[in-house]
Amino acid sequence: MPTPPDRALPDANRRRAMRLGARSLAGLALAGTSEAARALPALLALPRAVRLALHSAGIDPAHCSFVLRDLHQGTALVDWQADTPRSPASVLKLVTMYAALNLLGPDYRWRTPVYAIDPLHNGVLAGDLGFVGSGDPHIMAQDLWRLALRLRGLGLRRIAGNIVVDRSAFNLPPHDPAQFDGQPLAPYNVGPDAFLIDFGSVQLHMDAQGGEVRAWTQPPMQGFAPRLPRLEPGPCGFPDRRLHPDFSQALAPDLEGTWSAECGPMDWNLAALMPPNAFVQAVLGAVLRDAGIEWSGSVVSGRVPPDARLLTTLESEPLAVLVRDIDKYSNNVMAQQVFLTLALHAGLAPADFGRAAQVVQQWLDTQGLAMPDLVLDNGCGLSRVARVSARDLDRLLRAAWRGPLMPEFVASLPLSGEDGTLRRRLGANLRGMLHAKTGTLDGVLGLAGYLQGEDGRRRSVVALVNDPRAQQAWPALRALLEHA
Repeated sequence: MPTPPDRALPDANRRRAMRLGARSLAGLALAGTSEAARALPALLALPRAVRLALHSAGIDPAHCSFVLRDLHQGTALVDWQADTPRSPASVLKLVTMYAALNLLGPDYRWRTPVYAIDPLHNGVLAGDLGFVGSGDPHIMAQDLWRLALRLRGLGLRRIAGNIVVDRSAFNLPPHDPAQFDGQPLAPYNVGPDAFLIDFGSVQLHMDAQGGEVRAWTQPPMQGFAPRLPRLEPGPCGFPDRRLHPDFSQALAPDLEGTWSAECGPMDWNLAALMPPNAFVQAVLGAVLRDAGIEWSGSVVSGRVPPDARLLTTLESEPLAVLVRDIDKYSNNVMAQQVFLTLALHAGLAPADFGRAAQVVQQWLDTQGLAMPDLVLDNGCGLSRVARVSARDLDRLLRAAWRGPLMPEFVASLPLSGEDGTLRRRLGANLRGMLHAKTGTLDGVLGLAGYLQGEDGRRRSVVALVNDPRAQQAWPALRALLEHA
């Protein structure tokens, strides 16, 4: 139940609180003074420190939802506009990951089979090598390198044909990385892929050592040939003023400008900005070369024929491990891969977002967690149409707390002051006291998770702010947490 209005406020403070609510009540007053009068006690139900922080940030309380609940007693300490569906940003990942842990199981592993489509004789594969994508969210270059060594151990020395990638597990429209916010180079905008390598992104590193500038990528990419800046003696000054990088050519970025050895290393995290097959070809080309396997063909899309010979299988780490990367660092494309896997696991292949949402909604219904206002969209929260209410998130948090997978679920969440997206948030007083998923978009700030109060008791907490000044709401969220 909502906390009662703060009747202990001195008259001066009460008048100030009423003024803080005047902007939210202005629209109600137009509909009639009686309606405005009924709304005032609800506004006063917000903790005073939260109201003051919102006022200071210029955020209308009507644009916010808050729930703070004692998990032992089930009592709501704060309950403000909890039934209003709002944009959750990446807080939506809580729904996807909780469903995945339950539907797939914490030990679920993705398996990507590798086939010889043509005969392998005397170390030479006479034709094509095939990969059947399973939606694995975490195939990294080092995994492919170990796989290449395994193939070499099986006797493979040369691939005479192409590498065929079977992506038939997913049925998705062409992905435009610039569509969401016009930032095609941002790794958070990478789209899902049934055969996803290194999150579809690249770390580009540059440093000056031994009298010359060097640049390299992680993962390594065959054919990478950047144009490097000119090395000059003297102090670094302002590094950003020295370079005018152009990343439009993924394998030949132009790092035009000058550089000083005193600048130290420079790093960029970038979406691969090339078609999926071209990216796979660049990475596999480097990996196979380093493993001592000759290959000069191309990566092509296609179906692996049923009579192909299974050589080996690439197996992922368990979901319970991967969900930590997804939640702590809010990895969008990994979350989408898991979301689509829910449809595959339910036998709804090829997977798309609609089928995945259907699986999650049906499962929530069977768990007594029906969310009629929930809009999952792509399952990761990088969306302007995704919606969920604070009440439904709180219900999910309470169900997870009581459930057998609580340790895995809670451990996946960022820990305040320690790691993930909460490493530098909320201040020293709350360090180590909060496990919570955060979410940010332009005009959106969200947080949901578990807080340990000063009395040692646990609370569930949900905060959703949808306001043009949402990023200024952190002091209000901190005040809500300190209210516990």
